[in-house]
Amino acid sequence: MNSIENRINLHRRHCEERQRYLAELESLAQRLRADGSRLRSEIERAVTVGNPASAHPLLQRHGQLARSLAAIEGQIAAAGDALAVAAFELKRHEFASAHRVPSAGSPAELSDRRRPSRSSRARPAASPRGSADRGG
Repeated sequence: MNSIENRINLHRRHCEERQRYLAELESLAQRLRADGSRLRSEIERAVTVGNPASAHPLLQRHGQLARSLAAIEGQIAAAGDALAVAAFELKRHEFASAHRVPSAGSPAELSDRRRPSRSSRARPAASPRGSADRGG
């Protein structure tokens, strides 16, 4: 495997890591939203039963959940941006690899320079004296 393939694989792994991280953050945000919804239901129940004092700690927990969710959503935005950059870098390297011109020092090109093609090789000229040169 050459260095270009290694670089592409490295960028591919970076993209995959960022996708996993983003998916984990989105999953966490979904759980926090579900917890917030459950807490709102508990708060409503406590207020309708006529026990607003028991709703106070629930309200505090709900506020903390809302702050956590806001922080996670900020991280999701940053992770999405990082993923976009990583995907762009991967595409850039894949494109460069696909349209790569062999370097001047590549083994294939060096061997082509050392050995001229058949059509460009000079053929030995026939001796003007014919077979007399051959000692015959």
